[in-house]
Amino acid sequence: MSTLPAETPRQPSGDGSGSAPSEVAVLAREVRRLAERFRHLSESRLRARVSPDDPSDSGRSRAQAGLALARRLAALGDAPDGREVPDLGVFAVGDQIAVTGLDLAAHLGARVRAAAGSDDRAAAAMCVEVSETALREVRALAALV
Repeated sequence: MSTLPAETPRQPSGDGSGSAPSEVAVLAREVRRLAERFRHLSESRLRARVSPDDPSDSGRSRAQAGLALARRLAALGDAPDGREVPDLGVFAVGDQIAVTGLDLAAHLGARVRAAAGSDDRAAAAMCVEVSETALREVRALAALV
């Protein structure tokens, strides 16, 4: 039997800032999962169309879709303007998703900590919005791969 007092569950503050750290953690976890899935795909699966049975599909491959996501994650983060994630081939896409996604999560985490230190609720809400956008895009691609 523990002599420590029971900890009361934390309640979100309602302004969005309470959920920012958890949003960033979820983003990092989902990015890692998707990157691992890409790393384990065969060359033929990486080069295959995302939706072979969908006539409206533009014909992009899984690797192209992954690279597009990596570029989007970099753009959402602190990537320098005018710099684009290069196409390093189909086998690098998993690593590119991991690097750009985890860099984005680290960037957002640092901004959340800075916002919490200065009690800047607008900055914390912006971090939640960016992480939710990135998470939606990661999950959308994960559903197709």
